[in-house]
Order: sequence, then C-alpha cells, then structure tokens
Amino acid sequence: MVGGGTAMRDYGELLRRWVEVDRFRGYLTEAEKEARAPAINRYDAQRDAIVHDLLDRTPDPSDALATMRAEIDAERPGTPDELMGVVDQVEAELAARIEALGGRKPWQRRLIRRAPLLVLAVILAAYGGIRVYSSRSVDAPLETRAGIEQRAAAFRKAVRYADWTDTRRRRWVLEVLLWPIAPNDGETRAAAEFAGVVLDGRRALAAGRLACGAPPPGADVTDADIALIGRVAAAALAPATRWATPPIMTLLPPIREAYPCR
Repeated sequence: MVGGGTAMRDYGELLRRWVEVDRFRGYLTEAEKEARAPAINRYDAQRDAIVHDLLDRTPDPSDALATMRAEIDAERPGTPDELMGVVDQVEAELAARIEALGGRKPWQRRLIRRAPLLVLAVILAAYGGIRVYSSRSVDAPLETRAGIEQRAAAFRKAVRYADWTDTRRRRWVLEVLLWPIAPNDGETRAAAEFAGVVLDGRRALAAGRLACGAPPPGADVTDADIALIGRVAAAALAPATRWATPPIMTLLPPIREAYPCR
C-alpha cells in the first residue's frame, strides 16, 4: 500500500504514520515520550484529512465507508504480509471516525476541522490581552518615588519570570507558556536601572563603613546580589515604608540592614 487513493486520501502515508506511532510502545525514554505525541498528532491529522475528504465528496456515511474500504482493498495486493494487521487496524479506525462524523452536517464537520485553528486564534488573542494587561508602565523619572516604585516592580517581575523559566528541561515550552507575562524591553531596562541603583548604594555605604561585610564590586551579579536587590524592592513597594527626601535615600536603610555594623 503505497500512495493509494486520491491525492487527499493517501492511505500509504497514513499507514507509514501508524507504523511511526507503533514504534513508541513499552518502556519509553524521556526523549521517546516527547517524540510520541507529535507522531500521534501527525497520524490523527492524516486520518482526519482522509475522513473529511471522503465525507465532503460522498456525504452519505454508508457510501463513504464503502468507498474507503474499496480503496483500501484495492491496495492490499501490494502490501507486505507483515503489515496486513496494521492495515486492518487503520481501516477500523477510519471506519469509526467516519461513523463518528458522518451524522454531522457539513458545516459542523467544517467547524470540527477548523477547531484547532480557532482555538489557536482564541489563545493568541487571550495571550495578547494578558501581555498588554500585565505590562507595567515605566514612565516616571528614576529620582522620583513613582519612578523608584515602577522600577522595583519591574525588577520583581523580571526575577519572578526568570525563576519560573530556570530549568534546563523544556525551557522553550515554559517560555512560550509564560510569554504573556514576560518582561518587555522597557521593563527589562527598568529592572536593570533599579539593580544598578541598589548595587551603587551598597558600594557607597561600604565605602563609608556603613555597610559591613558587603562584598566588593564584581563583574557578575551573584545570587546574593539578586537577593539583596529583591529585598530592597520589597521595601520600596511596602505600604508601610516611610519615604525620605530625596526619595532615592529610601533605598539605603534596607541595604544597611542586610550588612549591619556591630
């Protein structure tokens, strides 16, 4: 059975896709488990393309079923004996699918065929809405209270996103799923500005011997640096925080608390 049926009803391709799926049986490695789902999707897509084409050309389910069986029977002589069982299985699945969809009106079948695209469109629209909603405005000058709060919030968002995607396995999947809440370019710049202010403040306090045990400035930002910046960001966003004049001085007390001098 190689390339049987019409161009739309390629039973040979369907058979090859079934064999591809059938390889994933028994104990599977993690890589095989990940490869199995796409193989099943390819088989289902080819099977449904054949069924929809049959029902579009032969609306009566009984006639569509008879046409499918006649076309498969015509291909059996060229099929290796070891694949006859697979052909029977594929024929049974096609018959079940024809019976499932045959009772529906043509417009209903078209809707089912387009359903994955419609769902994708809805998801993309929702993702876009979530991304717009979750984006934070950073438009106030850095030296103002509003500017500091905006940058502190952007930093916390950037760190939260990094934590959620910090895995070597399926990182790309997480990045796709979390795309609506990923920081945009403006938020990333704002987070970097806030981090720079905090680290500059720590350096100044350490130079004045007001922050004891603070690490010397380094080329890389460490986990301890991230923790400190997060602590200062939380203080800047806390409702009970008393703001100093100028507002930038409000960031110094939580830095001194992290490096007390006894």
